Amino acid sequence: MKIKVRPKRSRRGITFKIPDDTFEKIGELCDRYGFREEEAIRIILLHGYLEDDPRANEETFERLREEISQLKKELYELEGKWSPLKFKTYYIAIDNQNLAIQLSGMIAENKRLRERLGLPKRDYGEVEEKIRYYLNFEK
Repeated sequence: MKIKVRPKRSRRGITFKIPDDTFEKIGELCDRYGFREEEAIRIILLHGYLEDDPRANEETFERLREEISQLKKELYELEGKWSPLKFKTYYIAIDNQNLAIQLSGMIAENKRLRERLGLPKRDYGEVEEKIRYYLNFEK
């Protein structure tokens, strides 16, 4: 069996030849322990688990399965901490946009009133730059 591995941003890749009997063993172990074959091969290639232990067997795959479940638990914990922060920052960004719109209106009203009263003009360049920053919808 040939496996071609490519980086995400490149068309070049590396081709690995895996003997059919080895690939069948990997498939059997994946079925037995609930791994996808792509996931197991990725782990093998990235971390070299089977190179270090020529007697790699069910214990190796069980250890890998435990590592993956532990990493998933950590991921869920981090997701649980990150989600509320993302929610709060979204609403803070919306509040900032609303305040920028209100400030823009107040500056326009101030300019109009100063003009009507005959007062000298003021430079609001720095404030207007902040308003443009908070009203920028591009990401």
